[in-house]
Amino acid sequence: MRLFLFCLIETKRDFFRFNYIQVCFMIVNPNLTTHTIKLVPRFSTSNVLTLTVTDSTLGTSTDLTTTYTTGGDYKLALTFDYTFTAESSYQLKLTDSVTNEIVYRGLVLATTQNSQTYKLTENLYRW
Repeated sequence: MRLFLFCLIETKRDFFRFNYIQVCFMIVNPNLTTHTIKLVPRFSTSNVLTLTVTDSTLGTSTDLTTTYTTGGDYKLALTFDYTFTAESSYQLKLTDSVTNEIVYRGLVLATTQNSQTYKLTENLYRW
């Protein structure tokens, strides 16, 4: 199992100000079929959760049943089976099956590339 978080920051300039948009991807290995991701839910629930995986390129959606555990750090460890296509991005939507409320929404990038060490403020501030 391999899980990393990769963030892109896009800067757009309006006349007198800059707008920053941060997009974070969870990285999964497409060579594996069972995946475990850790996430912070919008609210805690004890109901059955349904994970909807949508391929960003094709627009196809698949509903999956998941198992999960909640840790003391308020993170939800979600385990599910899915075959990702290499070098593709996906949208995740986790919903409570009883209330149909969205528990989590996020992005996943399926790649076999090694992650790189990245610091946003590397050599930016000097004392």
